[in-house]
Amino acid sequence: MKSLISIVVLSLILTNCGFKPIYNSKNSNFEVIEIENKNENKNSFYIEKLIMSLSNKNAEKKVKLEIDYKRSISTILKDSKGDPSKKKLSINLDLKVKNDRENILTNKSFNEEFTYDVQSDKFGMAQYEKNITNNLNSKISNDIIILLGTLK
Repeated sequence: MKSLISIVVLSLILTNCGFKPIYNSKNSNFEVIEIENKNENKNSFYIEKLIMSLSNKNAEKKVKLEIDYKRSISTILKDSKGDPSKKKLSINLDLKVKNDRENILTNKSFNEEFTYDVQSDKFGMAQYEKNITNNLNSKISNDIIILLGTLK
């Protein structure tokens, strides 16, 4: 009985704590009219989806984006047999922001890198690289959203 009362009280306290989401399309001050993606792949589409989810249809600032997405994996260190033992995953995204009259507002380059040890399990390694890529894509999309929110 004590635990039931404590759960009810705790849930009432937590539901009224004043939580407001940081990223919300109602609070954003930009609308993305168009995105031109030069290298169409699933990673660049993931970034597009995150940006478009925060686009506000009622915003006064209307922008067009040009995205050039590049992902590369390079070997940094090899073992005595010549097999890779350490790799670096790099994501480079060049962004061009234009207003609705095609005037360039800003050009910005976003670069993220992550160095990791190579695993012997190929499936686990592929999953690990996929997780790293998703994390770096999320970081870049957050940086783009902050940039779009601060444009004048």
